[in-house]
Amino acid sequence: MTHPPEVLPGRRLDAHHHLWSAARVERGDYHWMPTDGPLRGDHLPEHLAPALEATGVGGTIVVQAAPSVEETRFLLELAHATDFVLGVTGWVALDRSEDAELLAELAADEYLRAVRPMIHDLPDPNWVTRPQVHANLERLDEMGLRFEALTRTEHLPAVAAALEVVPELPAVINHLSKPTYRPDADDQWRQWMLRLAERPNTWCKFSGMLTEVGPGWSPAQFQPYADFLFETFGADRVMFGSDWPVSRQLLEYPDVVALTDQLVAELGPAELDAFWAHTAERFYGVRAPAAATPARSDQPLSS
Repeated sequence: MTHPPEVLPGRRLDAHHHLWSAARVERGDYHWMPTDGPLRGDHLPEHLAPALEATGVGGTIVVQAAPSVEETRFLLELAHATDFVLGVTGWVALDRSEDAELLAELAADEYLRAVRPMIHDLPDPNWVTRPQVHANLERLDEMGLRFEALTRTEHLPAVAAALEVVPELPAVINHLSKPTYRPDADDQWRQWMLRLAERPNTWCKFSGMLTEVGPGWSPAQFQPYADFLFETFGADRVMFGSDWPVSRQLLEYPDVVALTDQLVAELGPAELDAFWAHTAERFYGVRAPAAATPARSDQPLSS
């Protein structure tokens, strides 16, 4: 994996957002999407660009939101046409022998950086430990790609077991693996996140918290989880992700950034540089361009 030079203070990278068109929504590509609300319609680079400029985010990683190779090709086309998109996390089934050839074809595109099966939508919680999946995880590593795990707590034991047998494969847990944000209900989540953090090549995305709680959320619900994550993985293995436009159900992009600033306010300057850019740059092997970073607001954000 390429390690870029040290991050410049203030540079920011969004390691997790999505893009889609109204046509793709209407034809039913996104089975998880509500039938009405702010997610419907176009969410394309031109709609995200003003928010990136306003928040000082200079580059992004766009992540698949539908389990199809066609979705991956769509995002790769957008990446080639969009200055701020530095890389793509695509989808490949990984549980078929023919996926090896498909991986090789897709990996020929320089923008493909990672593959994300939508594990938490699969009926078998142990799917990731299947022999064919293991073989394709090894191929990801051989091709210099990364693995993204979209999981809930019940999937973490299998993910931990699968990653043990491919120790060199860089892997990132999406959305903190979606805990309940009720401390008395998340003991198993803490146990398995601690286990995964022991593996040096496992990272975590600080993203997707709002939609797990929904209306009535409070920063106080998230702060203990933020603190746990940085104590467990360290800022050099935790990266910012907006989860835009899914996050629009509760907050617009600048407010997601403001909430994140509030939750990471106790980090030191070097840790903040890592969290906002350097960690994602190292993981994905990209470099975010410099962007003007607005002054942070001192006004606490609440629901």
